[in-house]
Amino acid sequence: MLAALGPGRVWRPVAGPDGALLARGSGPGPESLEPYVAGLDVAGKTVADLGCNLGYFSLLAARCGARRVLGCDADPEIIEAATLLARLHGLAGVDFLARDFLAAPAPERFDLALLVDFVGRGVVAKGKLAAVAAAAASWARHEVFFTLHPAYALDELAVPPEVLAARHPGCVRDGRFFTAEALAALLGPGWTMRRLTDGRLSAGETTLRAKTALLFTRKAPSASAP
Repeated sequence: MLAALGPGRVWRPVAGPDGALLARGSGPGPESLEPYVAGLDVAGKTVADLGCNLGYFSLLAARCGARRVLGCDADPEIIEAATLLARLHGLAGVDFLARDFLAAPAPERFDLALLVDFVGRGVVAKGKLAAVAAAAASWARHEVFFTLHPAYALDELAVPPEVLAARHPGCVRDGRFFTAEALAALLGPGWTMRRLTDGRLSAGETTLRAKTALLFTRKAPSASAP
């Protein structure tokens, strides 16, 4: 089934329970998954993996002690393959759902929502950051985890700077668009942002460029609030 999906739909290399490579995919391999989400605590939590592809981080969350995991992707064939992979690895408490999470409401709320590599140039250029922030906040009860490039040079984005500036006031300056700041503004003052990684991965003696890991935490209601 993985072969039928083709390399364009398999984001990362896929390994079986014995470590054997099942599909080459693209990007860093399984050995990079934990460093990629370094500092993220999932133990005992319910986790939604939004835009999960084949469930790389859904399965990792289950292995790291998540109480329950739901991976969500808009591609039904990808979801079918991810479900088979979870069974192959013998992981309980991991389910997958075929759903466009930007368009359809969350079926329930989770302690933590993961959006790994979902936000990129395309999301920014198409004006979808607001929809991403709204969906993340609706799925997540307490925390939202993103991996993304905190800023892009304006010439990397297929959208006029004045359009970006109108959508995201204060986030276009010095020839760059500040993605992380835009997301923080869209989520609003009820969330705090913390950087978990600096956008570099170590693979043996090699340092790879990767996206930065950000954790947004919902603030507790004020004791003085009505």
